[in-house]
This record gives sequence, C-alpha cells and structure tokens, in this order.
Amino acid sequence: MNDYPELPKGLPGSLGQAVFRLIRERGLAGRSETDALDSEWKAVVGAEVGRRSTARKIKDGILEVAVTNSAVLQELRGFLHETVLQQMQQRLPNSGIRGIRYIRVR
Repeated sequence: MNDYPELPKGLPGSLGQAVFRLIRERGLAGRSETDALDSEWKAVVGAEVGRRSTARKIKDGILEVAVTNSAVLQELRGFLHETVLQQMQQRLPNSGIRGIRYIRVR
C-alpha cells in the first residue's frame, strides 16, 4: 500500500503522484474545497449576507463562518440560523454538518 490518496483518472502513476503531492504541498487542493464550500454558503444566504460572510471549513461537524459585519452576525445567529443550517445540510449531505459557528472578523 502507498501513502497517496486515489489519483484523478488519466494521470500516470508516478507522475500523477508527484503532481498530486505538489498540489497538496502548495495548499492548492484544500483551496478548491474551501472555495466550493463558500460558494454553497453564498448560494444559501444570498448576495447581501454572502458579501459580508465567508464559509471557511467544516471541523468535527461544525461549519465555521467568518462574518465582517455585526448586523449580519446578529441576523445569522438570530432568525436565519436554523434555515441556513438546514439548507447547508441538504446541499452538502455528505459533509456531516451538525452546526454553525460564526466568528466576527474585521
């Protein structure tokens, strides 16, 4: 067994492993996952809230969201929370999202 994850189809073995390792080491593999997560987040919350918030990661079932505006933070924590949580769970059923943690950033 090797230490490498399954390679994308079409890449030859050793060259494919080298390319995949380079992508992972440069942090590019995780970036695309983060971008996809944030894209789903913005689709759920809409343009106005999406401009002032960014989905960062999912850790232990908790979606971490950075929010740049106090009013939006209160809106998300208040009456939008349950709806947004349910919609994220529906859109990303394999993600294991159980909750959302909002972080105020400047």
